Amino acid sequence: MNNLTLAIADYDRVSALADGRVKPEGFDLDVQTLAPSETFYRMLKEDAFDISEMSLSSFLIAREQGKEWTAIPVFPYRTAFHVNVYVNETAGIVDPGDLAGKRFGLTEYQVTAALWARGVLQHEFGLDLREVEWFVERSQALSHGGETGFVPPPGIRITEIGPDDTLAAMVVDGRLDAVLPSPYPRMASRLNRTDEAELARTPGVARLFPDPAAEVDRFFDKYGYLHLNHTVVIQNRVLHELPDLPQRLMAAFTQAKDLAYDGLERLRKSSLVSGALLVEAQRRRYGDDPFPYGLAANRNALEALVGYSADQGLIASAPPVEELFGESTRDT
Repeated sequence: MNNLTLAIADYDRVSALADGRVKPEGFDLDVQTLAPSETFYRMLKEDAFDISEMSLSSFLIAREQGKEWTAIPVFPYRTAFHVNVYVNETAGIVDPGDLAGKRFGLTEYQVTAALWARGVLQHEFGLDLREVEWFVERSQALSHGGETGFVPPPGIRITEIGPDDTLAAMVVDGRLDAVLPSPYPRMASRLNRTDEAELARTPGVARLFPDPAAEVDRFFDKYGYLHLNHTVVIQNRVLHELPDLPQRLMAAFTQAKDLAYDGLERLRKSSLVSGALLVEAQRRRYGDDPFPYGLAANRNALEALVGYSADQGLIASAPPVEELFGESTRDT
């Protein structure tokens, strides 16, 4: 088994794997660049790839259901998802507590971005999730939840919107009061209908947090991490033949990420206004490695995520975070 498929999104942190500048030791990677939602759906439905990016929320659910995957502590995407909530400006939502009694749209309920956003709104701002009427954009047939047998937790009301509607259209015309769109507006997928970049420019719609950068800083100052969205999973059938694959993949992902950091210097000559200042500000805030891999550097974030998943009824109990990853990579 010398050629393995890897499905992952088009991040600069993995582009060196996709274009061949980084080659894992001992095997070749056939890298398929896909929107995350498409990758997750195909893995959950048919185990379509040898290695893939995977939603942490869906991974926790699938793992509990006995899915034959092993994760490595590589986290290719992170942000603070609660700052990506948009509201209709006429809905009377001034602060997060005003979401009680409102209609809130999501791509689907079990996705990691929604899990993080709900957890923060509940535990940081006191929102009772049972007091919100939830709407989802993805149909059951094309959803991650459809492949894991998701049912709404007790006390949670969820309505699927029509196939010709979008979260964007419904928040603009007032049928929804707030929405959390997909964080990947430029990664096309048949599963997503709403483009966050377009929503951000739409009159009559505003962010729940009017100064999102300040809220990200507040959260990071308090907790010391940003929200982990995805990990990387390997089919156990592959590990039977290549037991040292997790360590080799960790090394390759780390090398590719380091090359991406080197590429940040190009922003000094790019079309991004004040690119050099932005790079310097990021280094002051997050250090030289804003996307750390490994269990130790991400333990607090993982424990929070697992706790949110159990608290919100997506998994039956919260496993120790050590058990989520292959033993050989836990101390990497």
